[in-house]
Amino acid sequence: MPQQVPYFPNLTAMEYLNYIAGMKGMRPQQALEQSQSLLESLHLNGTANKRLKDFSGGMRQRVGIAATLLNDPQIIIADEPSTGLDPEERVTLRNLLAELANDHLVLLSTHIVSDIEAIAGQILVLQSGHFLYQGTPR
Repeated sequence: MPQQVPYFPNLTAMEYLNYIAGMKGMRPQQALEQSQSLLESLHLNGTANKRLKDFSGGMRQRVGIAATLLNDPQIIIADEPSTGLDPEERVTLRNLLAELANDHLVLLSTHIVSDIEAIAGQILVLQSGHFLYQGTPR
């Protein structure tokens, strides 16, 4: 998941998720069920048929998170996934990523220390391609 989620402004949230699901090779019924579940878990209930151009930046970010999680990837790589999210939605995202980290590999790039403390069991700090620290966040 890139920091700036690409989107098509004239698509609805559900059309966009169906498009991404198709690229991931998902069956239509599976895509529909997962899309609805992800929209609900990311507090986007009732937005499935609204155009992305009418979404706030944080709402588009959450649709991008949903798109990333479609088809249950075993490795999740996210660059600054909480960009544009309000504090309540950052907590929702942190909880979701922490839950996924129980049985998925979650690689998170962020400068928000509270996100790292809440999610990470293992951290790696890089600077100019050199390891500065590897270990636990606590």
